[in-house]
Amino acid sequence: MKANEKKMILILIIISVIIISILAIIKNNEEDETENETNQIEEEYVNVLEDGTRLNESEKLHETKTFDGLTISNFQLTEKDNMTILLGTITNNTEETRGGYPINIKVIDKNGNEIITVGGYIGEIKPGESMQLNSSATFDYANAYDFEITKNIK
Repeated sequence: MKANEKKMILILIIISVIIISILAIIKNNEEDETENETNQIEEEYVNVLEDGTRLNESEKLHETKTFDGLTISNFQLTEKDNMTILLGTITNNTEETRGGYPINIKVIDKNGNEIITVGGYIGEIKPGESMQLNSSATFDYANAYDFEITKNIK
């Protein structure tokens, strides 16, 4: 084989490697874009804040709820670093002390399907008083549509 033929073969190999590399990069970028579009669809109720916290903005989830004579309002559902936290304000609107029992918080998607049920506890609340609802889990349910609360009866 002549020196010129060897150079040509080497140049063809280098060009082939460059073309294959470029095609691989383009394919990777297309897959990333598709994944981002999928995540945006799945994250219908989430707004990502500057610090990476994912804040739920579902209007249904933020509606005031009533349970056992208690009003639960001012909801905030966030996820950061694989920790999802649900906060709310519980107010006793009855003339009796309420609470003092465990609860189940059934988190649901917009089709009414259960995403997860997490536990919580409502301490005793005297008439007219308020306390904070605080439930957390290491499961990401930040994109929830709504939730329901029931007593945890065993």
